[in-house]
Amino acid sequence: MPRRASVADGRPVAAPSRDWTPYRAVGAVLGIALALNLYTMNRLWASYTLIGILGFVTLTYLVHRFHWDIPAKAVWLVGVGAGLHYLGGSLSGLHTLFGSNGAYYVFPWWDNITHALGSGAVAVAAYATLRAHLKTGAVLTSFLAACVAVTAGALVEVYEFAGFVFFHTIDQGFYTNTLLDLYYNLLGALIGTGVYARWSTRVSRIQETEPLSSSG
Repeated sequence: MPRRASVADGRPVAAPSRDWTPYRAVGAVLGIALALNLYTMNRLWASYTLIGILGFVTLTYLVHRFHWDIPAKAVWLVGVGAGLHYLGGSLSGLHTLFGSNGAYYVFPWWDNITHALGSGAVAVAAYATLRAHLKTGAVLTSFLAACVAVTAGALVEVYEFAGFVFFHTIDQGFYTNTLLDLYYNLLGALIGTGVYARWSTRVSRIQETEPLSSSG
C-alpha cells in the first residue's frame, strides 16, 4: 500500500484514506485520564498523562505528515495499553479505593499486562513499517521489530528511573519491577510480531492467489 501520493500515467494518485477512529479513541482515553487527575488534584499522574498526550500528539502528527502506514490494530492495542496505564494509575486520585499508584498497587498483574500489550503494539507497528521499507523476510523483520519494541520498553524504564532519582516520583519497585517489566516487554514483542507476521503473510498469499483464480 503506498504511503504518500504518487504519479501514475502522468496523473497524481491520492494517498489512501486512513481510519482515524483508533487515534480518536486513544485521544479520548488520555483526555479522560487527564480530566480524572485534574478533578482529584493528582499532580503526579496528571504530569504523567500530559507527557503521554504530548507523545501521542507528536506521533499522530508524524503519521499524518509523513503518511506512515501503521496498522489500525496496532493503534487499538496502544489504546488498550494507554487505558490500562493512564486510567489505572490515575485511579490513585481516589484515595478511598486505591493506593498512591492506583490499580498498579491493587492488582499485581496490572503492570504485566500493560507492558505486554504496549510492547506488542509497538512491535506490530514496527513490523509493518519495516516490512514496507526493507526487503527482508518475515523472520528477520519480526526480529528487528521485536528489537525496536524491547528498546522502546527499556527507554521507558530509564525514564521511570530518571523520574524517581531527579524528581522524586513514586518508587517503581527497583530490580524486581524493572526486570519483570523488561520480561513482559520481550514477551509482548515476540507474541505481537509472531501473530502479526503470520497473519500478514497469510493475507499476502490470499491476495496473490486472487488474480489467478479470477483470471481462470
